[in-house]
Amino acid sequence: MEKSTHKRFRFLQEGKKMSKSTRMLVLSSLILVFLLTGLLIVRAQLVTPVTASNGVTADFGTAQNSAYSFTSQTQQANTTNTSSTSSTSGNITVDFGSRNNHAHPIPSTFLGVGGIGIGIALNHAGSYVPQAGLRLAKLGDTDYMSQIFPTSASLTTSSQQNWTLLDSQLALVTAYNLQPMISLGYTPNWLQPQNQSPKQTNPCLTNNPPYNPASVKPMYLVNGHDVGTQTWGKLAALVVSHVDHQFPRLQTLYEIWNQPDGGQFLCMPQGDQNADQDRVTAYKAIFAAAAPLMRQQANGDGAQIKIGGPALVYALQNHLTMWFSSLLNDPAIYPYIDFISYHRYLYGSNFNSGGDKSLVGNAQDPLLGVASQYEQVSRAVHAGKQPNAATTPIYLDEYNMNSCEPNVCRNDPTLAPLNNGLFMVDLLNTVNDTRSSYGASRAVPAGLAFYSWNIPQGNLCMFGVVDSKMDCGTPKGGTFQPYPSYYAYQLLGGANYLNITDGGYVANAASANSSGVLTTGFYTRTQNSIVLVNTTGTDYSALKVLAQNPGLVSGTKANVYTVKVNLNQPTNCISTTQVNLVSGANGSSMTVHLPPYTMMGISFTSK
Repeated sequence: MEKSTHKRFRFLQEGKKMSKSTRMLVLSSLILVFLLTGLLIVRAQLVTPVTASNGVTADFGTAQNSAYSFTSQTQQANTTNTSSTSSTSGNITVDFGSRNNHAHPIPSTFLGVGGIGIGIALNHAGSYVPQAGLRLAKLGDTDYMSQIFPTSASLTTSSQQNWTLLDSQLALVTAYNLQPMISLGYTPNWLQPQNQSPKQTNPCLTNNPPYNPASVKPMYLVNGHDVGTQTWGKLAALVVSHVDHQFPRLQTLYEIWNQPDGGQFLCMPQGDQNADQDRVTAYKAIFAAAAPLMRQQANGDGAQIKIGGPALVYALQNHLTMWFSSLLNDPAIYPYIDFISYHRYLYGSNFNSGGDKSLVGNAQDPLLGVASQYEQVSRAVHAGKQPNAATTPIYLDEYNMNSCEPNVCRNDPTLAPLNNGLFMVDLLNTVNDTRSSYGASRAVPAGLAFYSWNIPQGNLCMFGVVDSKMDCGTPKGGTFQPYPSYYAYQLLGGANYLNITDGGYVANAASANSSGVLTTGFYTRTQNSIVLVNTTGTDYSALKVLAQNPGLVSGTKANVYTVKVNLNQPTNCISTTQVNLVSGANGSSMTVHLPPYTMMGISFTSK
């Protein structure tokens, strides 16, 4: 050591040979070296993760749930922050506008589920649905048209029609007081081009690899004339008639087709250089043929229905402009549009490790993110010529979020509630977004439908069998119960928690200056509510929350609801505590502990 030091600073031993000015320069340099070394040591200490003041760290490498051990993806998703930092700073502010701003009501159908598996889910776990305030039910990922009308004779002969599946699902919808949206899409075998005389080409079958042949524009040759779309429209009107008479209490929403902008869902010939525009043209022909007949049928039945679409899979950029401007300015289309729908799937290679590959980064993207997309759709829809264009409802009737790979981690006990909480917070805040280049949306979505009830093949489910695989197993494999995503909805919609659809309105503004924390606020008939989503490994042990202009507050306590999924105790996944509520000149304030990677709700009574 001495030898090493001697060599490193050997120039000091030659000081007698240096001039005075040189010696001063050397001495100054040495002092600078020691100062820089000290600063580097201090910086290293500052950035070293520390244990939170309450002793909790954010290492979610393994989340233990008694009988099962579920490996969480949080540590993989945030490899640069495997333990938490602690913070007592950072403020959350929500302005409730004295509860007088009724500009942005929250519809009763705001929360919902759609897709495949409604029968399995409701028959085995139906009691959980009202507990989360789930109201919207999207039906029709199954090809109803092919099932109900299997032959050309079924067009005119009721005994040839098969209503078993649709009727069983609508019976469940009625029993659980759900609002049905029936998606009518796809083409029965006898309306497909390859089954005409003479035989025609079905572009779904000539693609490589081939697609489902039912994803083709209908064709029906009669004396050499194609009346395919008109015939398909008659089938759609028959569906309306059946539902009107068999389920007269329902006020059904009908969505025409499914994801027509996707190559697999409305096929065009392979190599078609104008395929996108050709899909628009084909869809408009289907809609223009069906919607007037459906409306006429409902009017004749004395029933109230709503017709809409197009359920775009990519409602962004040129797809958004091409589709909405064409549909909402076409006199054969826009008079029959009662609502607009689109889908969104959001992915990330990690949850929130930074960069454009994380789910949080993708969700917050100013051009392609969740909020910016809805704001773009809203602006396009409300500029259309359809009746009541300024208030046309917009449904996001199919969505899911996956923050890591493989797909099974979309069901992670820690991340799944955050994925969905992030999604809903972003959408609620669009009505107050003053920073958007597209302008704030005029209303929150009329309804959201999480995808799906239960699809084991894709690890997609709101309900499934809980086991070590977490792959949405069916009831044959064990107890059927809510999956982790469910608890984000129970927090927002449950009558015992925030009860968002109990005459709810979005608050005037919500802001968070705590890094990685997202927030929104709303008020209902009896309480004010604040939602917090901590997307980071930081443990906010004493987070200050201010409710401005809260109205007439009664009581000195606020309820704090924290989502912490315990899959072995599905009725005990949201804990309830209370904190002091302090009234002051600026409003009502409280201090809460927001753990890492946590979704939380706060409520207090107000009028």
